[in-house]
Amino acid sequence: MKKLLCYSVILLHAAGVCAAQAAAHRDSVKTGWSFGVLPAVSFDSNLGFQYGGLVNLFYFGNGSSYPHYLHSIYAEVSQYTKGTTVFRTYYDSKYLLPGLRATVDVAYLADKMMKLHGFNGYRAAYLPDYLEKEKFGDGFYSYDRNMFRVVSSFQGSIGGRLSWAAGVDLYACKIGAVDKGKLGLGSDSTAYEYYVRYGGIRAEEADGGTHLYLKGGLIYDTRDFEPNPSRGLCTELLLLAAPDFEGRGNAHVKLSLVHRQYFTLLPQRLSLAYRAGYQGTLLGSTPWYLQQNFHVLMLRKNLSEGLGSNSTMRGVVRNRIVGDGIAFANLELRLKLAHFRLFNQNWYIATNPFADAGMTVQPYRKAQLEQMQKDVDRYSLARPTLVADDQEAPHVCAGVGLQVVMNQNFIVSADFGKSLDKRDGSTGMYIGLNYLF
Repeated sequence: MKKLLCYSVILLHAAGVCAAQAAAHRDSVKTGWSFGVLPAVSFDSNLGFQYGGLVNLFYFGNGSSYPHYLHSIYAEVSQYTKGTTVFRTYYDSKYLLPGLRATVDVAYLADKMMKLHGFNGYRAAYLPDYLEKEKFGDGFYSYDRNMFRVVSSFQGSIGGRLSWAAGVDLYACKIGAVDKGKLGLGSDSTAYEYYVRYGGIRAEEADGGTHLYLKGGLIYDTRDFEPNPSRGLCTELLLLAAPDFEGRGNAHVKLSLVHRQYFTLLPQRLSLAYRAGYQGTLLGSTPWYLQQNFHVLMLRKNLSEGLGSNSTMRGVVRNRIVGDGIAFANLELRLKLAHFRLFNQNWYIATNPFADAGMTVQPYRKAQLEQMQKDVDRYSLARPTLVADDQEAPHVCAGVGLQVVMNQNFIVSADFGKSLDKRDGSTGMYIGLNYLF
């Protein structure tokens, strides 16, 4: 952690030097193909260090659209030290099909330490002292998940800045207990196993399943530049329906609403950005292993899960806030510190102080989980507290980030966040691609 913070200080110093040398610099127009190839070396407090490789290609044609690309292709193969494997490819274009924007994201994600911190926010007990005492580490709140995912969407104009959206998403999840011997845990000693044994997780859902989402919605978008807007807004309303074609009793319908808005404070230099979101279950029963998904049209990172961690609340432990309905907000200042040319590419360095907040607004299987805790107290020798008496309230964290951006589209970002309540964890460090929103 100290090394990462030192690197941030060094980059900030370099940004000051570049600013002095390039105060009047303007980007040159890019044509044809531009690409960023990087070793996938990053860090996430929840996942560990990442190693592997990634490439992001952008096609600008004759340059008349720059900095807006005509086609974007992304591919990544990587591994995290805590057991997550990523195989992902992504394509986005407004020009593949006449009058339509097409986006397809295909990924296989194997996570040996996927997190289950419980359900309904502060009603789920987080026990760092218990973990330390029993020397469980991250293993107590972990399970093994292998997921094949396809997220696709098509957008077409209705008129002006209003568009329709439709698509199909596929989630195929295979779930089991972590390798307790490898982690040094005893038998039946993880939260996942307690939930399964005492009825907090239904037996027919314990090992995962396959789900097809049919989605449709509306988008109103006035942003000036999607990767990092300085003005405008974007509102997405999505309705998602998942039929129960496996016969497990988990057909459901969800509603997702996300609003983003951006304000220019200093032209080309400083902007204010915020995002507010809600997702709720309208009908049916969502299986527990899909409750942490936050559905969006386009994934900006490998995962859109939470609340908690790098895609929703930076500094809160992963998947800390899970329920049938959730609401959250993110607020950040975005300051461009310096523009410069390097390797015949356009670059800038930026920073973004931020604050995140969120909570559950619709409880998930409340009576069933309370009965589970009673059975744990009655029949388990260890009697861990999984369901607490605490009342749900807003979870809040804050921090600061640093970005290095090539040709305004390829964004390497580092965020450091701190939770304001110890029940949500302590701190989190996340290094990856793109702004949060």
